[in-house]
Amino acid sequence: MHRIVLRHAMVLTMDESDHFHPDGCIVAENGRITYVGPDAEAVLPQEPFEELDFSGKLVMPGLVNTHIHTHSPLFRNLGEDVELHTWLNDLMWPAEALLDAQRAQWGTRLACLESISNGVTTIADQFYWADTTAQAVAESGLRAFVCSTIFADGDASRGQTLQTAADFIANWTGRSPLIHPGLGPHAPYSVTAEQWKAVVELSERTGAIIHTHISETAKENHDIGQLHGVSPTRWLADLGVLDRHVLAAHCVHLSDDDIRILATHDVHVSYNPVSNLKLVSGIMPYGALRKAGVQLSIGTDGAQSNNTLDLLQDLKVGMLIQKQAEKDPTMCDVREAVRLATISGAQALGLEDVIGTLEVGKQADLIALDLDSPHFSPLVTGTAKDLYTALVYCASGRDVTDTMVSGKWLMRDCSVSSLDRHDIMGKCNEIRYEIQRNLHKE
Repeated sequence: MHRIVLRHAMVLTMDESDHFHPDGCIVAENGRITYVGPDAEAVLPQEPFEELDFSGKLVMPGLVNTHIHTHSPLFRNLGEDVELHTWLNDLMWPAEALLDAQRAQWGTRLACLESISNGVTTIADQFYWADTTAQAVAESGLRAFVCSTIFADGDASRGQTLQTAADFIANWTGRSPLIHPGLGPHAPYSVTAEQWKAVVELSERTGAIIHTHISETAKENHDIGQLHGVSPTRWLADLGVLDRHVLAAHCVHLSDDDIRILATHDVHVSYNPVSNLKLVSGIMPYGALRKAGVQLSIGTDGAQSNNTLDLLQDLKVGMLIQKQAEKDPTMCDVREAVRLATISGAQALGLEDVIGTLEVGKQADLIALDLDSPHFSPLVTGTAKDLYTALVYCASGRDVTDTMVSGKWLMRDCSVSSLDRHDIMGKCNEIRYEIQRNLHKE
């Protein structure tokens, strides 16, 4: 039996009661939390166990990134200073055409390395070659929803068709407790009505979630309106798509009717503030969605449009732009913000009973941050709210020192143990140079 005891940590549980233990202890046995509370009251498990002194560190639930494209680090800093459709058509898709399964797998390894380093323990991915992506994520030890992309003109050899998605789900269902296979139809403008109907049928048959983009740009809304006479949200609702478990990224350009539809159908919306800012796609109507009761979480999108996978950094930006957009500094408090990246992310994936808070019986998915830095000082730690404030407005992924998934350390003392950092970065540099040379030939 594998037992780990973390002692003398500041423990932020993120549970409904906001329990905070300034001198806390967490015990994990075989991947599950068996105790969380004051260190003085902890009953230590039977020997043998690994006991670690986490004095001065904040321990909290692992972060959940609800929208990412894991190949994306290969294109970091490639497509700059253009709007989204030019970025896609003239830069990203030509670059992605130079990928193969092996190159994409190396990109996924880099995304996993960066995610672990930044305290992300669960990701929701949408990309091609889902099988090799899932293999790379499994190697890393991260928890993930890997959703196989579907395009109207998809290439089966690249894993972009309904059939390759169906095969992926069949191959990976039940294969790993950390890998959840899903469906990733790209967007309303890139998937046909017949494909959407087939996606619904496959989701009903397998229970797979549907992870897609909705209304990222005004152009998307215009084009769908010209073709179908309704908004992308209304079109998907009419096709029965929104009757399934849907995780919708972006949702920037929404009418009041769209918002009502999303709320009625219990669609989960992933807020991607930095990507939307960089591509000038717009600002998601966070306040209106929240008021309507739409379940919200947060994602980074891909590193090619962000340019990092630092969810804590994005959290600050995301909250600030919403306050500015609403002209209301009170519209979102720090507790709600931190929940976006933890328990709300778990809810978006249907994992709220498994991860997202530090509670007895849940999986030991947790991270530790070192608060002994000038940018945190002076630091008052008397309440959970004090620490929520520090997390939202002072912290970034660089403050994370330790990352654990299901009771297994993926990073200790800033050193990732589940992946070879130098091997991955070196190989991805080689691939990027090759892609760059070939792009310049065209």
